[in-house]
Amino acid sequence: MAGARTIDFTGQAAIVTGGTRGLGRDIAAALADAGARVAVCGRSEPDDLPAGVEFRAVDVRDPDQVGEFVAKFAGDAGRLDVLVNNAGGSPQADAATASPRFFDSIIRLNLSAAMYMAQAAHAPMKANGGGSIVNIASVSGIRPSPGTAAYGAAKAGLLNLTQS
Repeated sequence: MAGARTIDFTGQAAIVTGGTRGLGRDIAAALADAGARVAVCGRSEPDDLPAGVEFRAVDVRDPDQVGEFVAKFAGDAGRLDVLVNNAGGSPQADAATASPRFFDSIIRLNLSAAMYMAQAAHAPMKANGGGSIVNIASVSGIRPSPGTAAYGAAKAGLLNLTQS
């Protein structure tokens, strides 16, 4: 049996959107445990965070806030190496009756926000010779299910964006 794999992110800086709970929190904790300086963002500060993870109040649907956040964090850290676009989610909604505002809000959170973050991360990543962007999608992007039309469309778009 092979030994456990370890990763070393010592000296690297990472941002995890949607990193205050669930999968995003676990990703942020793993990156911090591997030595990275890690920032998570959200609209409101969580009660607690894993050791070595810092919080920044940011609405990832707002490109101006995103740009300021990424520039400030990359400047403070001296670099940006990893971006994990994990923010997302959607309440169930019937496609026939969901409002245009609902649809737009789901697209902005699950697709547009990832693009805003990637665009903001481009310059600092390029400045230190490259980096990695990980977009967390969903099976809903390839397999439709009732009540998830907007979410599925956004995640299908995210899959396409990732491959572009």
